[in-house]
Amino acid sequence: MGTGIAPPGHPDNREEEESVGASSEQTSLDDYANETGPTNRQGETINERRERIQQILEEEMDIVESHQFGSFTRGTMVGPLSEDSDTDVMFVLSREEHGKWERGKNGSRNCLRAVKRALEKRYPNSKVSIDRNVVSVQFHDFTVDVAPAFRDGTGGYKIPDTYSKGRSWVRTNPRGYKQRFEAVDSARGGRLQKVARVAKKLRENRNIPISSYHMEVMAYDYVHNHPNQDASTEELVEGFVEELPRRVSRGTRDPVNGDRLDSNMDRSNRKEAIKKAKTARKRMREASEHRRRGESEAANEKYGDALGEDID
Repeated sequence: MGTGIAPPGHPDNREEEESVGASSEQTSLDDYANETGPTNRQGETINERRERIQQILEEEMDIVESHQFGSFTRGTMVGPLSEDSDTDVMFVLSREEHGKWERGKNGSRNCLRAVKRALEKRYPNSKVSIDRNVVSVQFHDFTVDVAPAFRDGTGGYKIPDTYSKGRSWVRTNPRGYKQRFEAVDSARGGRLQKVARVAKKLRENRNIPISSYHMEVMAYDYVHNHPNQDASTEELVEGFVEELPRRVSRGTRDPVNGDRLDSNMDRSNRKEAIKKAKTARKRMREASEHRRRGESEAANEKYGDALGEDID
């Protein structure tokens, strides 16, 4: 697992990071993105909880490796943290000791149930539940999603998939995505991280019914393929929101394994997401016009209208 308390792009690291890479004028959206992340103390708490959960599971199971992954390690987690905020940890199990879960009927569900029982014993006052691929431990300040896994022989992993009635495992490669994300973010002077944070705040503030990871991957794909390496955060955010309705409509694939991220998104949620994305696009177009005319105050007001939060 990662051991750093504050991940790259964390607000407490940003002064150092902004001195590296492509130079660009600091804008209101840069400031807004920088202020959306968790505090350093919250980062410490995330690591402390992860270490405690590892200790608990190691008493019950044979764990061969563990990883902290997800938005916190990529620097795209947004605050303020709440019980609905989540951080992800993966525990890779010994195939020799626990291979029956990989091979057996309903093995993936039985694996998740075993993890759930182990955590319930130690956290009797917290809600512990199974949520598709993970066991979620809901604390008062944020949720830790625990993913049991096996190595898949290709450098990636297999995690449970309860959407298939508990009978299957699905591929995942969080390290592969993290490496790709960091490479693009570095090439863009840290602006991918900022666009992803702004995109997630748009999702959160406007209640767009798509997952946080789905929103981040759409932002990743947009910035990765943007032709202007030196585009500002404002230009990237405006362009991303401009394309958002189309991206929600056509679907999104995992950048590493190619699986559809929205395969379980029903028609009504997709329709609602597209409608809200079009509303944000209309307001973002107005912000862009003000920005091009040099009307910063009016542009910030329209950015706020689009994102659902004041932009100073």
